[in-house]
Amino acid sequence: MRKSAEQKAAAELAAQIITGALSCIGAIALALTVFGAIAAKIDLSDGAMSVMSGLALSAGCFAASYTVAKRRRRNGLITGFVCGGAVFAAVLLGGIIFVRSFSAGGFVSKLLIILSCSGIGGILGVNFQKRY
Repeated sequence: MRKSAEQKAAAELAAQIITGALSCIGAIALALTVFGAIAAKIDLSDGAMSVMSGLALSAGCFAASYTVAKRRRRNGLITGFVCGGAVFAAVLLGGIIFVRSFSAGGFVSKLLIILSCSGIGGILGVNFQKRY
């Protein structure tokens, strides 16, 4: 049975969401593994660990937006902001559930980091040149 245009669009959207989520999780896991190995070798302060966690989050946001925008090939900045919004919602929800605290400074800084890295990833993903 042939799929309708709506079914094809829904399947493509689901594939993009899954691809973006997996690339985000993979990039964060890889960055945290590297940073964990560094932290095991060197005694680091809490501030340095906070910076490393921010870098891991940035890498994950960039990877998710880049892969989704590369697959879509249009609206890179909007795609990046949508991916970043989804990641921010997940981080905010996880923080509320597990940490049970909320700080306005952390909220704004994470929002700026996530949206900027996601926007850059979306723009670069759309503008990626295919090499045959």
